[in-house]
Amino acid sequence: MIQKRVLLFTGDGKGKSTASFGMLARALGHGMKVRVIQFVKAQDGVGEMLFFSRFENVTWDHYGKGFLPADPTSPMMESHRQAARAGFEEALEALGSEGYDFVLLDEVCFALSKDLIPLEPLVEAIRNAPSKIIVLTGRNAPQGLIDVADTVTEMRMVKHGYEQGLLSQAGVEE
Repeated sequence: MIQKRVLLFTGDGKGKSTASFGMLARALGHGMKVRVIQFVKAQDGVGEMLFFSRFENVTWDHYGKGFLPADPTSPMMESHRQAARAGFEEALEALGSEGYDFVLLDEVCFALSKDLIPLEPLVEAIRNAPSKIIVLTGRNAPQGLIDVADTVTEMRMVKHGYEQGLLSQAGVEE
């Protein structure tokens, strides 16, 4: 019997998604049915998706267009909002479904912080979700998600290779 758990990985440090994928591996090890919904990210070729989507117990989709424009009033923001809203609808469905034991909403906090999706319906869906493990990631977690989570971890940036000119690399960031 799975106990309902809500875990949140936030902060400006690296490792939020990586921690959640470690939990996903544990869930698969226990034979759980998993749903992954990624917000904002647009890459098809990231290592975690390439690996985990091989498992028949995993349903994986990403709803993003990549980097957001710096100007929130940019006309380009609408395509980002549409992608995030499509993911949001999938997230609400997955949270309410008895068909998944583990639901990962990767970068959902970032999507919320950029006003791509609304907070309150998400919080309500988490509260009303049947017993399952729910994992949320992303920078700038809103207080509503912090309040609904039973475990919150904040990753803090101490040093990152990007600051020294190291580019994104397969096996590290991808």
